Amino acid sequence: MIQKATEVKVNIKPVMGILVHSDFWEGPCRGGIKEEMMPEAEMRSARVKFENYKQRFSQISGQANLLEPVFVPYDESFVVDEKIIAEIEKDLDKTDCLMVMNQRIPKIERFNKPVISWTHTVSAADTCAYLRSIGKEAWYPIDMKELNELIHLLWVRKAAQHTRVLVLTAGEAPTWGLLSNIRDTERLRSRYGIEIIKNPFTDIFKFMDTVTDEEAMPLTEKLYGHALENKVKPEFLINDVKYYLAAEKMLEKYSCNAFSTSCVELCRSRIPQERKFVPCITHTLFKDRGIPSACEEDLNALTAMIMLMYTAMRPAFMGNPLYESDEMFSLHHSVPCLKMNGFDTEDMSYSIYPFTGQGFGGKIQIDFAQSRSEEVTLARFNTFGDRMLLKTGNVLRSEYKEAYCSPYYYIQADDVRGYLHQMMNFGHHQALVFGNWRRQLYALSKIMGFEIVEGSGADL
Repeated sequence: MIQKATEVKVNIKPVMGILVHSDFWEGPCRGGIKEEMMPEAEMRSARVKFENYKQRFSQISGQANLLEPVFVPYDESFVVDEKIIAEIEKDLDKTDCLMVMNQRIPKIERFNKPVISWTHTVSAADTCAYLRSIGKEAWYPIDMKELNELIHLLWVRKAAQHTRVLVLTAGEAPTWGLLSNIRDTERLRSRYGIEIIKNPFTDIFKFMDTVTDEEAMPLTEKLYGHALENKVKPEFLINDVKYYLAAEKMLEKYSCNAFSTSCVELCRSRIPQERKFVPCITHTLFKDRGIPSACEEDLNALTAMIMLMYTAMRPAFMGNPLYESDEMFSLHHSVPCLKMNGFDTEDMSYSIYPFTGQGFGGKIQIDFAQSRSEEVTLARFNTFGDRMLLKTGNVLRSEYKEAYCSPYYYIQADDVRGYLHQMMNFGHHQALVFGNWRRQLYALSKIMGFEIVEGSGADL
């Protein structure tokens, strides 16, 4: 079974700081009612606050796994008892992030973990500013909504760190179909934790030969039976399904959860011609399962796809951009997905067309008018994997072509000419998801350490 990166959770250790004074007195930092300021009264109040915080845990995102919370009282010496420190350290090895509640905790930096300061502005601003000044990660979510948004972004980062990509390649660098491709895979691993495993593109065919008609027929019939229109014969479509099932077997064998394969190199081998298939449906089906899958060994688009899919919780389309006018460009490839409105939504209506003039090579055709959002977000990383080109727009219409790459999606956007010129710094394929995710991606870029580029690249 494929262990999807999206199955991870962010392990958060809640720790509640509280100043419990050793006696009663008043002065420039303390004033109130004596009975409420005695040590016993302050401790009782602190315990109630701790229980109140725990009652709110049910509102926290399911993408978080909350570890055992720790009550952290300390007196005016601002020294935390060693027994409490040991309690926090008990499961520190599996802690992704500390969530400090109520008040700051002295020397929280000793644990060397990112800190969410779920307190109040005074404590949070001071703590975060200090931690950031010494090179530590710290954030202050103002309310539950922001807390869950932050947890989601931290989850995206962790999911990326658990993404292991199987790339089927001809071994050429750069690849002839994609000169602008990311070539330094170790940089991707060190920067984002994304691991790349490369195998010869021919390795898949010994797996494909083990897939029987009986194994492939149920999915073939399901795809065929649910399509609005079928222009690929079942005896051809089953070959596309066999390639998909073979790729699934390879992902399982190599413990991978993302996929890409050469295209130009695969095509020139004439193996697809002999076996009567193309890999397009494989990309569609994987992405609908939350498994990033990119055409043509394109690690730039795949890295953007990983960020988009995990952030938006929906599969991504990727395709070739073409200039149509200063207000419109088109994007075409054969890899739209059935669940582009969200992994938990119903399949969109689709048709099956052939990629080839001979009638083999199934490709899914989907009208983007079924989107629940008029806007779309497009992205691609540069050759060094440290800058993301970002663009938003509106889909105006969809068009299908009988053969070759299709559908075509016509997208309205501002400064199209400058956007396409900016691709001189990034390359061509763009990954696309439904909805406007610009704000979330900017927040993610700060957490994951990449730069976003939106401005015009016009220099002609």
